[in-house]
Amino acid sequence: MQITFDPHNVQECATIARLLGTAAPAPAETAQKWTPVNDGRPRHIRGEVTPAQHNKGSGTHDDPYDYSDVKTVEAPVPAQPETVAVQPETVAVQPDTDCHGMTHDDAIHSTPASKNADGSWRAKRGQKEAYEAAIAAATGKDAPAPAPQGMPMPQPASAAPATPPAPIDYKTMAERFMAKMADPDGLPAEYEAIYTALSIGYDDLETNQTSIARLSAYMDAVDNGENHDGCVRHAMSA
Repeated sequence: MQITFDPHNVQECATIARLLGTAAPAPAETAQKWTPVNDGRPRHIRGEVTPAQHNKGSGTHDDPYDYSDVKTVEAPVPAQPETVAVQPETVAVQPDTDCHGMTHDDAIHSTPASKNADGSWRAKRGQKEAYEAAIAAATGKDAPAPAPQGMPMPQPASAAPATPPAPIDYKTMAERFMAKMADPDGLPAEYEAIYTALSIGYDDLETNQTSIARLSAYMDAVDNGENHDGCVRHAMSA
């Protein structure tokens, strides 16, 4: 079927559209494409975008100032190296000591420090007593008592012999004693006074080794220039 109508008559076109069951499409508006001119001013000044859009920025192809779709990823912070504190090593210095375990003391030891042949510190001049007392304190031994000024230190008595002395022959002793009795200056006292002081008896003199030894020691003291009392003390301690 062919329908003839005037396309310029709006009413006829509407009637035809109702007949066909469709609505006539509205004439499309032609959008005018506007190309902004960049004169060096900001876009929001030129009216292209609002100040908020200008400050927002963009990163799309159509608008290089739009970054709304751009995701921000924070870069990981690099790990800091662990700092380990190193403590300086402390080395204990042992003080120098002598063979008695004593450290050097300027008050009793010579300066500069020096040692004797046995490994002990050398004593300071004039400090012998303090030096010996310090050694006794360090070794746990008693220090010797200081000697009075002007008197020599007494020498320790010699140790007794391990074996007893050989017995004195009576005949030899008797001949020596008789010779001194014959000499006016041979004995400092009469023989009877000597026997009494030495507790010597006549009866057993020939066989009593103690009496024989006392008479012999008495005569030894006489030869050393002792008087009667000194000779008796020497004989009784022999």
